[in-house]
Amino acid sequence: MDDITYVFIKGRKENFQKNIYQAKDFYYGCSSFDDENINLRIIEFYNPKEVKKIFLKLDHYLSRLFSLPLYFSRTFSFENFKILKNSSKIVLVSESAGFSVLPMILIIKVFKKTKVSLFVMGLYSKNLNYNNLKLIHNFLIKLLISRVDNVFFLGKAELEIAKKKHKKIDKLYYFPFCIDTEFWECENYKLNFKEKKDIVFVGNDGNRDFELLKNIVKAMPDYSFQIITKHFDSENLNLNNVKIISGEWGNNSLKDSELRKIYCNSRLTIIPLKESTQPSGQSVALQSISTGTPVLISKTKGFWDYDAFEDRKHILFVEDNKTSVWVERIKNAYNDLEMLEKISSESREKIKDNFDIAHFNYLLKSLI
Repeated sequence: MDDITYVFIKGRKENFQKNIYQAKDFYYGCSSFDDENINLRIIEFYNPKEVKKIFLKLDHYLSRLFSLPLYFSRTFSFENFKILKNSSKIVLVSESAGFSVLPMILIIKVFKKTKVSLFVMGLYSKNLNYNNLKLIHNFLIKLLISRVDNVFFLGKAELEIAKKKHKKIDKLYYFPFCIDTEFWECENYKLNFKEKKDIVFVGNDGNRDFELLKNIVKAMPDYSFQIITKHFDSENLNLNNVKIISGEWGNNSLKDSELRKIYCNSRLTIIPLKESTQPSGQSVALQSISTGTPVLISKTKGFWDYDAFEDRKHILFVEDNKTSVWVERIKNAYNDLEMLEKISSESREKIKDNFDIAHFNYLLKSLI
């Protein structure tokens, strides 16, 4: 029997154990290992309230100093060490999970050939100004990469950066993020965009361009927006054409089924992004497309797979992050119902064929 342990940040363990999760997108294949031949365990970061403040402050200081997610106090315990030590395979679902359990992995790897797989997204997007700190920053990245057996990149651009930095390492793979297309299917899918009025934005990560989003909404008072994020509230965006829903994945403030309904009833999803090599906006784009709602997204270096997505066929790219350009592109797309219907049909098939969770699960099992 295989002992497989997943390390998540938050929001999965209780849902998975109680079988109350909805879409399987953010479980990184975890559900596919839930059978009688596998002993599956899940480790999550401890709630900050359960950790002594001095250790949290130390983590915060080190993380800021080296621009890496070093949350050792949120993961270390003898119980977690024992779980990891007894595992034959470990899946670290992010660089945050990877760095935070790195001390335990280093010890375990001395005594045991545990197979460790790491997912990364944004590992090479930080810029440090001080050479000494940059040396330590790069050393810690190299140390993490050297101690795991597979490194899965969710974006092709970041994979290419990693290959240039680690030329002698041959365990780096592009691993497309996939979604539960069956779940995200609208109950009554139809190509009648006349009935859909809203423009929707979803997201919280630091690469979302919230200032640009504000300017877009202000410049389009005759269009209706739904904004789902923890970064805005009605006080700092007090406009009649906006409905703000406070939402963050992992705390169940907005259920996947509720988000699906919003996508299904919207005409367009917009994802304005800052320039970065990180593949931001990935899950939102795939979810929205799967419901049949076309996506307008900033064209950044970090877009996950330009080979798979053709502009104006599967997705709509915006190359300039000026407010005026975005407003014009949104209006053109919003009012071209024939184009929206065409993109909706083409892109849904693309997601089903290439970015379904079944493909993700098969690929993961074959590699680990």
